Amino acid sequence: MSLPNVIIAGAPKCGTSSLYFWLAAHPDACASRAKETFYFADEVNRFNKGLNFLENGLEPYQKHFEHCRNSKIIFEATAPYIYFENAVEQIAKLPSRPKVIFMLREPAKRLMSQYLFERYRTGRRNIPFEDYLAIPDRLPHGLYTSYLGKWEQALGRDRMLIYIFEEFMNDTVAGMKDIAANLDIAPEFYDTFDFTTRNETLKMKSTALHRAGLKIQEYVPHWLQSIILPIYLKFNSSGKPQATDEEKALLQKKVGPYYKGEKKRLEEFLGRPIKYWD
Repeated sequence: MSLPNVIIAGAPKCGTSSLYFWLAAHPDACASRAKETFYFADEVNRFNKGLNFLENGLEPYQKHFEHCRNSKIIFEATAPYIYFENAVEQIAKLPSRPKVIFMLREPAKRLMSQYLFERYRTGRRNIPFEDYLAIPDRLPHGLYTSYLGKWEQALGRDRMLIYIFEEFMNDTVAGMKDIAANLDIAPEFYDTFDFTTRNETLKMKSTALHRAGLKIQEYVPHWLQSIILPIYLKFNSSGKPQATDEEKALLQKKVGPYYKGEKKRLEEFLGRPIKYWD
């Protein structure tokens, strides 16, 4: 069976798109054509309609990796997997026994980034930040330890690779070399690698055009995407959206206190201090 032996499982807006493309560039790694397969999501959605575990079982999952038969590392990257009960259960059972990579960002900053992304890049949530915070799962998604504990119980700690976004981006070469070493592929590949950032939160001039582009993205080879993407973004984006003063005040007043204690809990889980989180 052509099944992944590595899965990037979260969290959203923590650099998983960049990580997917950087790992896919390694000569010993082969990525699913669609970055986020959503195969093990808890529901059938627009990303996995027609190909998902709930309706199709495990065997069709291989279709995402048919082109990877002779690769040492086979992987996909569905960032919301960290939150899905079905993903925890089914990924733990995969006969390929994949290692699962998690990238975690300071919770309040991750939340704001996701809000700006959904409002200005995808156009999915055209609502004020205060209303966004009222969506039931928005705030809890930053309580990483409540999800990681379930993954540890299902996988065992030896199959989990956990990185802190801010630390990773502060020394990307070291971060990617560490991942490569953990996956037993040549770390030196990343000594001179071009670390172009992917999936940044940019304001789209046309969200309809952007959605159309996402639908065909998986059919475009990664090397060609790297050429087309800068041209496309120059044409269809208008810079990075910034949080307003009112949104920043809400972030400090309501979001900050909600996540109080999560850094300490995560440090205890990791067994080490976390850098760059205020």
